[in-house]
Amino acid sequence: TGLNYLHSFTNPPHVHKDLKTSNVLLDGDFRAKITNFAMARSTERREGEFALTRHIVGTKGYMAPEYLENGLVSTKLDVYAFGVLLLEVITGKEATAFYSDEHNNLSDRLSNVVENGKEGLKHLIEPAMLENYPAELAVVVVQLINSCLKQNPTARPAMDEIVQSFSRILTSSSTWDLSSNMSWSQTSTGSS
Repeated sequence: TGLNYLHSFTNPPHVHKDLKTSNVLLDGDFRAKITNFAMARSTERREGEFALTRHIVGTKGYMAPEYLENGLVSTKLDVYAFGVLLLEVITGKEATAFYSDEHNNLSDRLSNVVENGKEGLKHLIEPAMLENYPAELAVVVVQLINSCLKQNPTARPAMDEIVQSFSRILTSSSTWDLSSNMSWSQTSTGSS
């Protein structure tokens, strides 16, 4: 929601430009807080044009391809970095572990899960996480991550769409958690 505020509720829209795990802090209730706005800037030049830069700065592994190649500054930079951050969370690996000579497009790495659903999760998600969450929701999260990591920035969702998707995922997760707790308590008490 912090990124959505920057992208949707500031005029002109702003981009964080350095979203990474070390710039997201968790409070006592595990609510994420974005920090370090030193590189944040407006996404517009005059008359609504996208901003361009020749001075590329950021953290390796989190920078979107259009920013690295052409210096294009848009809110889609943060969407890409958010996708990388989510990928780190579900795999338990750092961003640099996803890049290799043959795989520079992170979206390609997710194609197995996107195409094969639950079966493809075994090769991607941290095993402890896979045991604690329903595979159907994990597939939805991977599909969302995949959309954030598209090479073409216009193919990536806007941050408000991501917030809405996570709201639906949270609702589904809460329903799943409630039903699994109820079935566990019924099993432990011997009732059916």
